[in-house]
Amino acid sequence: MRRLLPLSLLPLFALACLGPDHIEIDPSAPRLTHKGESVRLHGKVMDRHGKVYAQRSFFSSRNANIAAVDEHGTVTAVGSGHTVIEARAGGLLGEMPVDVDLIERLEAVAPVLHLSLTDDPAELQVRALGADGHPRTDRKLTFTSDDPNIARLDPQGRVWAINPGQTVIKARVEDKIALVKVVVVDAPEVKNAQLAAHRR
Repeated sequence: MRRLLPLSLLPLFALACLGPDHIEIDPSAPRLTHKGESVRLHGKVMDRHGKVYAQRSFFSSRNANIAAVDEHGTVTAVGSGHTVIEARAGGLLGEMPVDVDLIERLEAVAPVLHLSLTDDPAELQVRALGADGHPRTDRKLTFTSDDPNIARLDPQGRVWAINPGQTVIKARVEDKIALVKVVVVDAPEVKNAQLAAHRR
C-alpha cells in the first residue's frame, strides 16, 4: 500500500529536494586599472531561497592574457581588455565579467620645454592613453628630472628653471615612460630666439 505524505509536509519535502542551483560571485564586475593589480572573488553556492552551501567553487579565466585567476578566485590584471571569469562547483557555473583598463602609452603633448630663469614654473603636458587611444585622467603620473640643478620638479609636478642648460624630465606610469627635453636659458630674449629656431 502506497503511503502519502501529509499535506503539511509537502512544502518542506519540496524545499529539501531543491538543493543548490546557482553560484553567486562577488564583488560584481571588478575593473582593474594597474598591471599586476588583483582582486579576490568569492563564489557562493546557493539555492533560490538564498541558502549558502559549504561547497567550494573553482575559478578559471576565458582569457588569461587579460586577467589571470587562480583556483581560489584571485584575479590579476595582465593586459587591457574584457574577459569573463568562471566559477564552477559540481555541475553549476557562475560567470563574472572583468574589465582591465591599463595605460598603454604616454604621450608628451610638448616634447620640448623652453624656460628662462625668470619664468614661472611650467606644467608638463603628458597624457596617459588607454588601449582605445583616449586619455585616462584618473591615473597618477610621476615625474623625475635627470638633472635637478638645471630643472627641478616640485610636489605638484611643475618644472622650475634653476640654471642654464639642458636636461630631460621622465614621466612615468608603471612601465610606461615619456621623455620631455627641458632647455633652460638665462634671459627671455634668448628663450624667444630658441623657440623661433625650433619652429623653423
